[in-house]
Amino acid sequence: MNTALTLKYLGTGLVSLSFALAAWAGGDSSDGHTHAAPVPVVPAPLATASPRISTETDQFELVGVLEGKVLTLYLDQFGTNAPVPKAQIEVESGAWKAVATEVSPAVYAVPVERLTQPGKHPLTITVQAGDVADLMNATLEVGPAGAAGAGAQHTHFWGEWAVWWGAAALSLAAVALVAIRRRRQSSRQQNRKH
Repeated sequence: MNTALTLKYLGTGLVSLSFALAAWAGGDSSDGHTHAAPVPVVPAPLATASPRISTETDQFELVGVLEGKVLTLYLDQFGTNAPVPKAQIEVESGAWKAVATEVSPAVYAVPVERLTQPGKHPLTITVQAGDVADLMNATLEVGPAGAAGAGAQHTHFWGEWAVWWGAAALSLAAVALVAIRRRRQSSRQQNRKH
């Protein structure tokens, strides 16, 4: 068999194999079948998720977001979802008590420095809007500091690295074979001219 033809097929095979290995390096097959031990999947917390509360009664719906040392409250009518401006809102947790101030229509802010500590903080919220008053309960759950941005670190097992290194080596071998083939072709063409 011709050496040039052998190099051509070997180079083509190496290039194809390097592409196949690079595609395979992503892990198990598309149907999820693998012979490796199952890895427990733990969802990472969202980097932008702030501690939140949500509670409702037959009159009001209240959502709160803890941002820094301020609990921002959004108050709506339960049935219509219409904003409720100019309400008086008191928030209590144990012996701690604070009054919310309206920062924009139907949006209220409460300084809650004590509630920023990690843990579950049961809240009792009193709402007075016009002639309607209501008592609401919620629990603000604050995670440990830094937990919002701390997800599980992405790691690679040795087999994944081996596949990538193997694909790189095969790609380099294919490039070398193509270079050798071209050098032989150019030397043959020079020999024919002479």
